[in-house]
Amino acid sequence: MKKVNFILGIHNHQPVGNFDFVFESAFKNAYLPFLNIFKRFPFLKVSFHNSGCLIEWLLKNHPEMLEELKNLVKEGRVEIVSGGFYEPIFPLIPDKDKIGQIRMMNNFIKEYFNYPPSGAWLPERVWEPNLAKIFNIAGIKYTVIDDTHFKSTGLKEEDMLGYFVTEEEGYKLNVFPISSKMRYFIPFKMPEDTINYLRSLATEDGNNLIVLFDDGEKFGIWPHTYDWVYEKNG
Repeated sequence: MKKVNFILGIHNHQPVGNFDFVFESAFKNAYLPFLNIFKRFPFLKVSFHNSGCLIEWLLKNHPEMLEELKNLVKEGRVEIVSGGFYEPIFPLIPDKDKIGQIRMMNNFIKEYFNYPPSGAWLPERVWEPNLAKIFNIAGIKYTVIDDTHFKSTGLKEEDMLGYFVTEEEGYKLNVFPISSKMRYFIPFKMPEDTINYLRSLATEDGNNLIVLFDDGEKFGIWPHTYDWVYEKNG
């Protein structure tokens, strides 16, 4: 039977200083309902990245969501992804601050979830080559980057079905391309369209890999998405 590997990651973030009612709306309309739907399907696994700004708000206002994630981590269903704690644009800050931001998030994840993170989210998906060294020093093994970065170097769509290894001064980092096609499929197309697309990538050896790591706000906060995701298709 032909198979394909699909990795789904969700990035949840609200910036420092955002209004409390915006946090609450995002929680009620996107973060919580997505988590509740996910829990209904025990065979599924998801990677979650919650920014430190959002984590601080959740600890104060809805710690039950973090407890749910902690339980799912224990069950082996959720991977917690690290990153810059306060979601900095990495190329704009000094290297020591880049490392400090990542280690701050790593430490929280280890202490709260009892889980050592191996991946890191790239804020606003802004990449520069020397981040391979920074991430490696901070204890990170992989990150995810828009596939457009790879295509701009001459690689083609069929080259995106896996991952790459980059390095800076001998410091290595695994890099997974985020499928731009899947970003427009989920959650905007019908589920069967997404399934058929994934099936078209399946092979006998089952080695093909496709990654979608995208904003959690797409699942309930973006215009008309709450009704589309949770009412019509939920």
